[in-house]
Amino acid sequence: MPAQDSPPERDLYEVLEVSPNASHEVIEAAYRSLSARYGADPDPAVRERRRELDAAWAILGDPRRRAEYDTGRRGSSAGTAVADAPPPGTVVTCPRDPAVETALRCSRCGTPICPRCLVQTPVGARCRDCARIARNPIYTLTAGGMARAAAASLIGGVVMGLAWGLILLPFTFGFFAIFVGAGLGYAFTRVLEVATGRKRGPAVVAFAIGGILVAWAVMTALVPQVWLYGALPAGIGAYLAYMNLR
Repeated sequence: MPAQDSPPERDLYEVLEVSPNASHEVIEAAYRSLSARYGADPDPAVRERRRELDAAWAILGDPRRRAEYDTGRRGSSAGTAVADAPPPGTVVTCPRDPAVETALRCSRCGTPICPRCLVQTPVGARCRDCARIARNPIYTLTAGGMARAAAASLIGGVVMGLAWGLILLPFTFGFFAIFVGAGLGYAFTRVLEVATGRKRGPAVVAFAIGGILVAWAVMTALVPQVWLYGALPAGIGAYLAYMNLR
């Protein structure tokens, strides 16, 4: 039976996106920040990322186990690269801005940085390369996911537009328009969640709003004289879809 806290294949400091010289407080802040970012999404890629984070923190968060891990990695290329880096606190020339001398270091890779080129993150100042963090899988749509989202948006828009124009038209006016808009927002939120595997982000929001616009267009084609009245529930639905899927 494999050990419960077996380390990930990648370097543990890379997993937590911190420098091997980082303090315990920086490592803890990085772990909590990354854990909060990946949340509790059921996506397999997100679960695997959380497993890596938990395994890395189980070792680097324990001073004794971290010391043992550091001893074992000193002969690796990662350990050599860190050993060759300028010691923390040494004033050197900034690689990106040679005219500036600095004692600052990137909190992830240890590269010298200056106030001109540093990028402030929740776990400290970083160089521009390390600040380019990989996108959260929750907000990443594959080509297949995009195709399913587009199909769901189009088909859902036609179906909802027909139901709106043929059944729900009396509720398009006045106070009842709020309920039609809420129904549109809820329906397209659930449709896009199913189609994309509960993804979030601008692309999913765009497909949801596109579906609502298709529904509004179909309803308008059936009953042209109420196109303006239908704009209110469509707007409410688009806003609610945005709030749910952003």
